[in-house]
Amino acid sequence: MRLERVLRLAVLFFVGYLALSLVAGVFVAEGTIHPGRRLVSTKDEMQAEEMAHSHDSEVADIHIAARDGATLSAWTIRPRSSNGTAVILLHGLSDNRLGMIGYAELLLGHGFSVLMPDARAHGASGGKLATYGLLESEDIHRWFDWLQQNQHPGCIFGFAESMGAAQLLQSLQTEPHFALLLLNRLFRVSGRLPMIVLGSSSILAHGSGEPSSAQLSSSHSAMPDGSTR
Repeated sequence: MRLERVLRLAVLFFVGYLALSLVAGVFVAEGTIHPGRRLVSTKDEMQAEEMAHSHDSEVADIHIAARDGATLSAWTIRPRSSNGTAVILLHGLSDNRLGMIGYAELLLGHGFSVLMPDARAHGASGGKLATYGLLESEDIHRWFDWLQQNQHPGCIFGFAESMGAAQLLQSLQTEPHFALLLLNRLFRVSGRLPMIVLGSSSILAHGSGEPSSAQLSSSHSAMPDGSTR
């Protein structure tokens, strides 16, 4: 009799555990494909305009269509005394383009133009789901094309962190023409692409613009042109 009660309790515990795991899995999956959306506010726009003005730069809000019809949004900020190169800045999970404004300010101070998109399902960009590179890689390719067709930079760099870094890596399948990628908070990189670890950051050399060892600084803020923060 006691054995039957023990078995019954064990079965109930196991069924309860499975039910709890299922519910938890649903919540985790929902939070993963529908991350919290940080909308771009009027205050965010004012901050970007003030920062651009302080660096004698012009900021514009631009929009393009993704392959699936979603509207993608970004800021483009161009210094009047540009060095002729551009950087695409990609933010992390549940953030928006403003999350990269500190890097943008640093780059503008060195003469780079910057393109700061909101990832799909983030900020002001459309898209119902975050796919962590499945659709975003094509989105990045379209932003790259927009830069080439509208601003004609001599070369284009990619700078991304967290989720954006993973998306940027995957975009190399559709857009192999980045001169250099700098990936921040990327914990694991697979494949045969050369990588140089720099503190908590990673520089992934790709294409014809690979830096020499003399160009790399031990600073966390090493720039594609070899300067440091």
